[in-house]
Amino acid sequence: MKLKYARRVAIAAAVAGFLGCVAMLARGAAQHGMPYTSVDHPNFVATADATFMSDSDLLIGIASGDMAKAYPAALLAQHGVVADQMSDGPIAITW
Repeated sequence: MKLKYARRVAIAAAVAGFLGCVAMLARGAAQHGMPYTSVDHPNFVATADATFMSDSDLLIGIASGDMAKAYPAALLAQHGVVADQMSDGPIAITW
């Protein structure tokens, strides 16, 4: 049961980071002329809305207390780092 819940939360978090930041990141990279632009303050979506993710997609996940988040490895490979928040403070996810 916990594994299914964690997987759903992970997919939801991954989708959110991807959907919420792609356009913003593209603008930032162009402005700075750098190959990577960080994703800052990603938006998250419900697992049910993560229909573009597949079972074979790689995710990087983190859990603390009752909060769990996941980020698509493809997004991290493209942007290098995600700056986010957990309940106990800021985090940086890299790939």
